[in-house]
Amino acid sequence: MLWLLQIPPMILVPLWVTGVVGLSVGGLFLFRKAVSHSRLENNNAVSGSVFQLGGVLYAVLVGFVVVVVWEQFSDAEDASGLEAAAVADLLRDSESLPAESRPAVEASLINYTRFVIDEEFPRMDRGEYVPEQSDELHDVWLAYLAVEPQTRNQIAFFDHAIVRLNDLGAARKMRVSSSEAHVPGELWVLLIGGGGVMMAFTFLFGTRDVLVHSLAVGLTAALLAFVLYLIFALEHPYVGALSVHPTAFEHVLQFWATE
Repeated sequence: MLWLLQIPPMILVPLWVTGVVGLSVGGLFLFRKAVSHSRLENNNAVSGSVFQLGGVLYAVLVGFVVVVVWEQFSDAEDASGLEAAAVADLLRDSESLPAESRPAVEASLINYTRFVIDEEFPRMDRGEYVPEQSDELHDVWLAYLAVEPQTRNQIAFFDHAIVRLNDLGAARKMRVSSSEAHVPGELWVLLIGGGGVMMAFTFLFGTRDVLVHSLAVGLTAALLAFVLYLIFALEHPYVGALSVHPTAFEHVLQFWATE
């Protein structure tokens, strides 16, 4: 289903909303043919009470899921920002390393950043697997292992660089793991099934004005469709238009190019 997020939102959202609204309004017309409006009018009070109770329960479920997926999306943004910040700090502190080791360290960091931008983010955008370890990050470690600090200043900066290098690895793991986060299938069953039940409740209100009833059902269905699309889009923080982009890493390269 991830291929759906590759479709531009200006195309996907109208199609999705139109489909849900059309299905709901079509179901309403079929229901009204099967059940007379006069019978429904006699039970409007009961239908209204049950609809309110069901609406509250479904709203709690939807609110919970929206908060969860938004937190996952925020964690993905934070992971990318922390990873890029670690690269930026390592590039800045590389100025204090011995002159003979500096070019190799800087080259490995730049190569890693470009690999993340050009290779890993496009792969995550396609929903492909990205390993927690990479050869490019291993090359950064090898470059630092070859460093032999001599002065106190170099030793102090080298020790700090190793700490930031560990931070880089931890942030990378967080970014990769956040790209694999998703809403469990059982929860999607509740969301879609509960949405279907809520739309069925809207059929139970008896009114002689078919146009007004259809409009009410259509607006409710449109709202439900927008909410489900939002959850689906936020569920995959690195896929589609509404996703985390490698902007922080691009800023690192731009800043380093001006140095």
